Amino acid sequence: MERDLFLTFFDDLTQRLSTLLPRQWPGDLGYAADAEAPEQPTLRALSVCHVFVPLISPQYFSTRRCGLEWSAFRQRVGARDVALHFVPVTWAPVEPANIPPAVLEVDFNTPRGGRADTVDGLYPLMFDEDPKRRGSPYDLVVDDVARTISRVVRDHPLPARTLPSLLGQQNAFRAARTRLVLRIVVLAPTRERSPEGRTADGHYGDAQTDWVAPYGDRRDRTLAADVRTIADHLGYAPEIVGFDDVAPALLAGTLPSAPTVLLIDNWALLDTAWRDQVAAYVDPAAKRPAWETFMVVRDDSDPETGQRGAELRAAVDGTLSASLQTLQTNVQHAASGDGPRERFPSHFSTVAEFAAGLFRFRGSR
Repeated sequence: MERDLFLTFFDDLTQRLSTLLPRQWPGDLGYAADAEAPEQPTLRALSVCHVFVPLISPQYFSTRRCGLEWSAFRQRVGARDVALHFVPVTWAPVEPANIPPAVLEVDFNTPRGGRADTVDGLYPLMFDEDPKRRGSPYDLVVDDVARTISRVVRDHPLPARTLPSLLGQQNAFRAARTRLVLRIVVLAPTRERSPEGRTADGHYGDAQTDWVAPYGDRRDRTLAADVRTIADHLGYAPEIVGFDDVAPALLAGTLPSAPTVLLIDNWALLDTAWRDQVAAYVDPAAKRPAWETFMVVRDDSDPETGQRGAELRAAVDGTLSASLQTLQTNVQHAASGDGPRERFPSHFSTVAEFAAGLFRFRGSR
């Protein structure tokens, strides 16, 4: 019975879409996949579709196959475009506390144009006396969803992307980690790539995450190890990666949503390519989520830094000053790299808590 109603909604939706979009070949207006659908046709549809329409219900979030499909499609969508390409329909109401945290980047709670499905769900609307009459609550839901999809397809088409597997995906609805992930991206030189005038030995290693902590007397600690300890103490699950390892996805906005701190060695900004990438990352035109931020790390007591101090400050100011001015005063100071090196743990904590706070309360703004 419920599956029949699910297919009825799909048929009604695609029929309405056919009046809004040109039909180029049979089947191009949509694909209906239930939990028993074959893997390969579902995977092909997820690889080329422009919009994902989940029928939200408690059962939906408890079904592993639905979580796999969600993860597969999410790989094709940049973080800032999630609201465009995920168009949820409430099949049966779900308490906000029961929505898996990993999918909260999609807003399930805000009423969508006053649609009736957001109150009691679409399922009961289909039992009205004449649900398909023009102007009925059910008809208005179908019309609104069809018009939303048609706008996305026309104005924001999503490039096709081959997805290698469906059953090998992560289940987006699995129990969330008890701690919020804090992504820490480290931009620093390495032994193989170091600016002229900067001695790599004693400062850098083979990977960007091998950057030796640029403060204190011990030279056997990496900055990555220190920020991992700080993040642990703050209650986060730190995910630490080198900038070059994630730069394409970071700049494209396709990494999974998470509060993010880009740690920048001021020496890295003397490298033109890195400087241009950072400039693109912080450019307001990129419209990155507010919970993605950055922090400059500088040790003015370092002799080489002292010798090139004016040049290093000019590189930082030219690349980041405009973005720093948009931050709260305390965060701006912490992120600027100014202040004694002993203040690094406090400054990093300020920036990390700022990013995490914006991420946690993103749905309430």
